[in-house]
Amino acid sequence: MVDGLVELAFNVVLWTAQGICIFLEAKDKVKSEQKTSGGNRSKRSLSQLSSISQYPRAVLTSSSTITFGNDCERLVNIVFQTSQTFPTMMSNCADFSQYLRKELAKQYPDEYFHIIIGENHEFGFSVDDSQYFAEIQQDRYRVLIFSTKQNPCTKSDTHDANSQMILRWN
Repeated sequence: MVDGLVELAFNVVLWTAQGICIFLEAKDKVKSEQKTSGGNRSKRSLSQLSSISQYPRAVLTSSSTITFGNDCERLVNIVFQTSQTFPTMMSNCADFSQYLRKELAKQYPDEYFHIIIGENHEFGFSVDDSQYFAEIQQDRYRVLIFSTKQNPCTKSDTHDANSQMILRWN
């Protein structure tokens, strides 16, 4: 019960933060356009405004299914945006992986997900033989997510070699 409330509170904070960022970005964009256009008050939709982060969104490059890939892309973008907006909340790969595994376990409870995060220039492999896999790429980072069946009698040990790697946005 307490875990569920903590998770709900965490998700509400993430959604609120994203909403605030979208609002502030839209407001700044409108102000800058008004200054450059001499006060022309043309109405624009939110989709015409730039993205909410200083870095481009991560995009799905390959996946086992489009649904799984889109789920992973959405979750990775949430984490990247959160790590930029609130670096103390989600700053390293361990936080990133923990959130992704928790969210993916809700929809795929019998699977164990391996998550590999690396800088683009240091990434030299891919997975395409898993029941669930997705590769998501952003300007700086690439994320590889793939599954293995989880045996309830076996305890997984992740040996996260890069779990303390800090996501750097500057």
